Amino acid sequence: MRTDSAVPTLLPVLLLASLGLPAFAATPAMAADKQWRSIAGPVSAQIIRIIDGDTLEVDAHPWPGHAVRVSVRLRGIDTPERRSRCAAQRAAAQMARDELERLLSGFETVELVNVAGGKYYGRVLADMKAGSRDIAVAMLESGHARPYKGGKRHKPKCAS
Repeated sequence: MRTDSAVPTLLPVLLLASLGLPAFAATPAMAADKQWRSIAGPVSAQIIRIIDGDTLEVDAHPWPGHAVRVSVRLRGIDTPERRSRCAAQRAAAQMARDELERLLSGFETVELVNVAGGKYYGRVLADMKAGSRDIAVAMLESGHARPYKGGKRHKPKCAS
């Protein structure tokens, strides 16, 4: 039977676990993974199609001779949903989509800045510029989008 106790060596691990923290130090691989979770940009992107007022599909060109087709969610805004049960919201969603299309008309390419991946249903999150214009700011100014900083989205009540 061992006479030394494992308790003193387990104490730090148990303390970290009780705080919800991992019991291991960050490895170089973890640091590299975190480093590549976002790209400062700019990344040139060719517009493929506009999905709705805050999302579009692009062919991003992160390096010469390569393209990545991806859906991009515009950072900082939210627009009405096309699949709403409310007819007024569906109409507002179409107007928001039309406004985004108008803002991007005449631009074959845009620049993606501060591109991040993650929890956006297969999309990336990015700031977008068409020429010198910030598209999210233009959507806010048009009145077809509202500010969005993450978290629970605004769900308007549907008039009967």
